[in-house]
Amino acid sequence: MPTANANTGNGFSKAVSYALQEQKQLPENQRAVVLEYSNVHGTSRDIGRQMRDIADDRDRVQKPVLHLQINFHPDEKLGREEAERAVHAILKEVGISSDNHQYVLVQHRDKAHDHYHVVANRVGMDGSLVSNERIIERLQVACDKVEQEQGLRRTEGRTVFYDPSQEKGFRYATSEEKQAHRAKHKKTSLDKNPNKREQQVVIKNEVIKVLQDKKINTAAAFKNALEGRGIDVRLMGNKNGISGVSFKTDKISVKGSQIGAKWSDISKVLAHNSKTIPEKKSISREEVENHLRADLQDALSRCMSLGYSANINHILKTRGLERTPLGYSYQVNGVPLLIKSDLEKGIRDAISESLSLRKQYDKHKAYEDKVRKAQPLEIKKVPLFFNKEIKAENAKAEAYNKRLEQEKQKTAQNPVKEPGLQRKQVLDKYIENAVKCKITIDNRVPRQEKERNRLEQMKVTKEENKVQRSSFRNKL
Repeated sequence: MPTANANTGNGFSKAVSYALQEQKQLPENQRAVVLEYSNVHGTSRDIGRQMRDIADDRDRVQKPVLHLQINFHPDEKLGREEAERAVHAILKEVGISSDNHQYVLVQHRDKAHDHYHVVANRVGMDGSLVSNERIIERLQVACDKVEQEQGLRRTEGRTVFYDPSQEKGFRYATSEEKQAHRAKHKKTSLDKNPNKREQQVVIKNEVIKVLQDKKINTAAAFKNALEGRGIDVRLMGNKNGISGVSFKTDKISVKGSQIGAKWSDISKVLAHNSKTIPEKKSISREEVENHLRADLQDALSRCMSLGYSANINHILKTRGLERTPLGYSYQVNGVPLLIKSDLEKGIRDAISESLSLRKQYDKHKAYEDKVRKAQPLEIKKVPLFFNKEIKAENAKAEAYNKRLEQEKQKTAQNPVKEPGLQRKQVLDKYIENAVKCKITIDNRVPRQEKERNRLEQMKVTKEENKVQRSSFRNKL
């Protein structure tokens, strides 16, 4: 769950000193840790001077300092490698690269959550300039992209999202998404009477729990669900439809507006739920195999062109096949599937076998060319005297020439053939085995949805505990 903020300025040394926390007296385990110096070295003043030397190449730029703050949720504890990968991905998205920019990457450890500071020179080593136009929105897109690609906790309340299907690569939050978020996080003013307030909180929390169920997407379903929890629901209407709501238990009756559950807000959440319920679809095994075969052929072709250096899982991911602990997630016509096969290992083995066939061909081809170009040895004239050594050499030459002639005939009759067909058969065999593997419907709840429900439940429990403590103190 990375979130990011940015500031621009003109003081390099001051910004670096702040990032390094030079003015703070902190215990050893809370001190800042420098993770990377990119094209700079030395103290904060040294680094400031080095950055200024480059920035002076673009003396019209008034604010060459870019200071980024990147934060992760307290519950999301990432290892150093994973955190650095996320931070570098964000830097790349805003135009900062280690080979062309000066920056310092620092981890701060004085808060409960992991957070990182990057002080960068907007002026590149080649004289280019990193734009600060709409930098906050660009950072939101970058963070959202990292969350999606690296499987991190999703951040609620974003106003702009990474969306590769759009021409610009992002989209803005719809009014329905904004309204649903506001409705879920609306603050309320509860009754001052502790007993009444406690009952109001109970009702409000039950309303929240019901609305978290994505199957609750109509007024009737909402009413039935709450009545099943012992809360009567009264819906008021006018000529335009439902205009208000009130709730009643055996202890209290309350208007929805009194507990932050106005009908206008509830209806927005119901409308949002109706859009998030996945339509149940069916698909034949033949359709799945046809789609999978095409995607695997495409991925395998790309992997073959790269050879052993291919990042197979990344290539599979670009074809919609993403590795999970249970297999490869995949979608065909909107139906989520799990491919229960180690596709990466299968592709790697197929590449290895195919390249081995090619190596064998190259070896035999080189031998064939050598035989074809080889010349027979000369048979020398035998003198009348002292001919023993020459006779021995001629015998060896005749034996060699005989073997050479046999090899020439053999290669002429059975020339080595290109292994194209054999290699194709190896790859086709892998693909056919892969598409015939076990494939199931993926019924897992998305990670971000589970996390969102967990956080909502924590919020509800915290509020209930607060009310109970307040009630207990008042009784004393």
